[in-house]
Amino acid sequence: MESKASQKCRLILQTAIQIILENDFNALTLDAVAKQAGISKGGLLYHFPNKESLIKGLAQFVFEELYVNFDQFAEKDSLESGKWTRALIEASKTDLEQNAELNVGIFAASYLDPDLANDISKGYQSILTKLENDGIDRVTATIIRLALDGLYYSKMLNIAPLEKERQDEVFQQLFAMTEKKE
Repeated sequence: MESKASQKCRLILQTAIQIILENDFNALTLDAVAKQAGISKGGLLYHFPNKESLIKGLAQFVFEELYVNFDQFAEKDSLESGKWTRALIEASKTDLEQNAELNVGIFAASYLDPDLANDISKGYQSILTKLENDGIDRVTATIIRLALDGLYYSKMLNIAPLEKERQDEVFQQLFAMTEKKE
């Protein structure tokens, strides 16, 4: 069972995400989060003493969610070969559909904070290790990972992002690539 402090922290983070997704990253202020979450600013400051710590908390929260989804998608996959790669594709697809605007801010925050970037990199490395030993061609798994990275960067940096239909076609092709064995 989650403690009251953990519940409040989760409420604050979910509210911050909602503000970013409904508006944009610039709309994220401590006052806006406290007001929309229905808590005092002092209550918010107890968990996140400044906007920087809130953004760090958001980054950790979002990436933990990605990792949890990654594990859950892999658990549901009945075909052992390629299941981790398919899980990354599915988790990335879900994340891109739900958190695109949020990812822009998280990317910016991680760029400015080497410790946060290092934590994110370590978590991602654990995913890549699973892909390396996934029972499909390692180069194919790497190509899939790089294609996913490209989808993220294209969308996050707004550099020729794909229309939804084309993005869905790319995801279908990536899933098909996991069916090939070493």
